[in-house]
Amino acid sequence: MTAIDIQPLLAAGRAAHDQLLVDTCTISRAGEPVLDRDTSVLTPGPSTVLYSGPCRLKPQRVPRDEDAAERLTVVARYELALPFASVATDDLQVGDTVTITASGDTRLVARPFAVMAVDFSSTATAWRMTVQDDT
Repeated sequence: MTAIDIQPLLAAGRAAHDQLLVDTCTISRAGEPVLDRDTSVLTPGPSTVLYSGPCRLKPQRVPRDEDAAERLTVVARYELALPFASVATDDLQVGDTVTITASGDTRLVARPFAVMAVDFSSTATAWRMTVQDDT
């Protein structure tokens, strides 16, 4: 059996998928909190931008119900896709913040999302992660 070189197919798939990335976003990480010794209040340190560029955000089909204290809430989860080679895999972490900066759906602009999971695959056409509405 002859091995098939799938790299040209992956390159074509990745190039085609990049055409779907019609939104733009930034992904950032909060800085270390700083303690104000006079007031004993922690304030967030400056954020570091990890990525800024094209993306695609689409809802996952099944929102999850979660109990928050004695109240049932619905958690909306989304799939965020970035160009496959856009960010080093160790640069993004659960808890980073995604902010949509431009979109055909203006309701998304400036809305923060929290990174919940980062997916890995050697045959993916995009780098995907699960994000949750952080408002």
